[in-house]
Amino acid sequence: MTTTGGPARVLVVDDSDAIRALIRINLELEGFEVAEAASGARCLELVPGADVVTLDLLLADSGPGGLDVLRRLKRDPALGRPRVVVVTAAALPEDRRRGESAGADAYITKPFEPVDLVDTVRALACPGGPWA
Repeated sequence: MTTTGGPARVLVVDDSDAIRALIRINLELEGFEVAEAASGARCLELVPGADVVTLDLLLADSGPGGLDVLRRLKRDPALGRPRVVVVTAAALPEDRRRGESAGADAYITKPFEPVDLVDTVRALACPGGPWA
């Protein structure tokens, strides 16, 4: 639940159908409202109203890349400035630094434990909640 009382809205952004499904199912089982996007462009269309975005930095489409999307999510007030959890295979220390400097609120590398991702999303979506 968000601070407004409704279920937290999460946008899952990954170019892999399997990863999007894995994240969506785990979040829905915990009561989150979930939408999906397979590209950076689609993310930017769907993001208004999202509380949290899980974002892959290595998007394969020809649209904006993950880092560009992250920067836009954090800087453009029209996009709502959601909290962003990077979920990516970009696991080098310099990858993490780039993600954090672009505004990531959390950085999780693949492969990941779904329970860890759910806990991270919950803490970001519901600041001050009993699990934060």
